[in-house]
Amino acid sequence: MDNPPLSRGVEQAVGNNWAMLVTYPLERTAMKRRALLAGIAGLVTTPSFARRLRPHPLRVGVVGAGILGTSIALHLAESGAEVTLFEAHAPARGATQNSYAWLNGFVSDPHYRDLRLASLARWRWLDAHYGLGISWGGYLNWGAGDAGAALVHENAAQLAGSAAPITDLAVEDIGRYAPYLTPGPVSAALYAPNDGHIDPVSVTERLLTAAQRAGARLLCPSRVEGLHIQNGRLRAAATTSGYVELDRLVIAAGTATPTLTAMAGTPLTLAHAPGILSHTRPVGPFTLLTHEGPGEASFKQLPSGHIVAYDAPRPPDLAAHAGIRAAEMDYPSEALRREHGERMLMHLSRFCPKIRVSDFERLTLGFRPMPIDDRPIVGALHSVPDIHVAVTHSGVTLAAILGRLVSSEVLSGTRSAVLSPYRPERFG
Repeated sequence: MDNPPLSRGVEQAVGNNWAMLVTYPLERTAMKRRALLAGIAGLVTTPSFARRLRPHPLRVGVVGAGILGTSIALHLAESGAEVTLFEAHAPARGATQNSYAWLNGFVSDPHYRDLRLASLARWRWLDAHYGLGISWGGYLNWGAGDAGAALVHENAAQLAGSAAPITDLAVEDIGRYAPYLTPGPVSAALYAPNDGHIDPVSVTERLLTAAQRAGARLLCPSRVEGLHIQNGRLRAAATTSGYVELDRLVIAAGTATPTLTAMAGTPLTLAHAPGILSHTRPVGPFTLLTHEGPGEASFKQLPSGHIVAYDAPRPPDLAAHAGIRAAEMDYPSEALRREHGERMLMHLSRFCPKIRVSDFERLTLGFRPMPIDDRPIVGALHSVPDIHVAVTHSGVTLAAILGRLVSSEVLSGTRSAVLSPYRPERFG
């Protein structure tokens, strides 16, 4: 199945290089690669080509069956690799299940923004191809007072210079997009139609099913406990489910990534980044939008009817949260968990009466894999080039395009210029 063409606007937004990466079919890429290598097999004797001409498919391990690792495994399997996906606990049960999972291009760095926009375009293709059930409702942002207006204008400025559309809204326009809102005083508002959101667990499970149909093998539970590296080359991974011979390894293990890269002689440091989300019981469907109002009041509704909401990027700096803000751990009590979940719903109910505190179901506490400069870390390790890393706070937004880019680098043994700003060696 070929990719549907991108709209002219998206092509302009991401540029020709991005559009090529988004739209070129995986199957066609694999066939062209095989045909090219077969045609020059008798002429080329360099080590890189010799590796591509190996008598068996490239044996690639992927550590982490979250949304990013699963996307990489899918792209690798559909390109002809022999893929083993290692998951220590259960698919999509780490940072993925605790993600707000808003697909967006909002970031101040133009290169990083364009990478995110390319991923949104790739997500649209994957959604159409695999029936992922992505909610493409767009993003509604409004603010009150001078400070609120400044934040809205700052968001709009992040997409300036791209072709991703933004619509400035007057207060009376908000009702046309979201008649269920009671937005209060509005000093500025915008609508970004390109954005979407997902149920990250459901989407990961569908990607995993597609990867397994393409031949990927899931080992779960299976924890990687050691790496067999000989003369600077990866030979195998020692896991709780056995010894697995490998030619390449991709580490996409979220907050566990530094432990694994250390096994290969590359230390990495991630910032400690806890985050909390309040979830309601299912309510009648009323919106596909992603919303953000005053006081970081953010919410969305999943296709299941559940509302997911937050109003702070991390647990408040209270004595009861001291442990959570210092290390990965659970909430100290169920009462505190419920208190904060209901508090968030109370805040949001001011702007959306359909959100009721009485519908509170659970609060989730997750720990985000946050690089210290808040930019992805992607690429082969200099210490062992057969081992690649892919870790980022924006794993949900970037999973689609990084699946394509990382799999291409693993299979070809080359380094894409697109990923140059995100290499692990930037940390020395």
